[in-house]
Amino acid sequence: MYKIFLIFFILLMGPLKAEQFTSIENFSFELPKGYQIFNKNNLYDVYNHSNKDPLIKKQINLAKQRLKNQKIELLYNFSSHPLNNINILVFDNNYKVNKKKVLKQCKKILKIEKKVGKRKVDLKECRMHDQPSFADWSMYRENESSFMEGVVTQQIIFLYKKKEYVVTSACWDKCEETKNDLFNLVKSIKF
Repeated sequence: MYKIFLIFFILLMGPLKAEQFTSIENFSFELPKGYQIFNKNNLYDVYNHSNKDPLIKKQINLAKQRLKNQKIELLYNFSSHPLNNINILVFDNNYKVNKKKVLKQCKKILKIEKKVGKRKVDLKECRMHDQPSFADWSMYRENESSFMEGVVTQQIIFLYKKKEYVVTSACWDKCEETKNDLFNLVKSIKF
């Protein structure tokens, strides 16, 4: 009886809480379990900690270049796959997407992505999304990456207070897990 109670209690508790993190854009979110965040302040520490694996070293060098060029936050889950990541970008923007316009918006984004990435890929999924609940609107899109073969791009874009928040995962392996991490991260955002 004690074992049944213990199992029930563990299941009731659910997964362990993720670490709370404050973005450079002044919102908080739960950093999914297993992820490390790269930003200008901690890139050297992460590099120093993980520099034995050549794939991780390559990703850190790419992250270093992106951080120089853009105000971006990069989250990596090296325990899932050395290249799986989620990134967060914020733009000053104010436009409307609804159920009627969502497919057109997804195709517009994919067209730009194909032009830059030089690979012809098809849209796998495009729809309105319900998180974060406070957003003016939110959409989800997914396609094979236009930049690299074997990579899946999963993205939630939402508008809040005239800012466009673009939260994107790039996934090589365990993509359903990465998609869940992306959804949970967006759901946890608080201003």
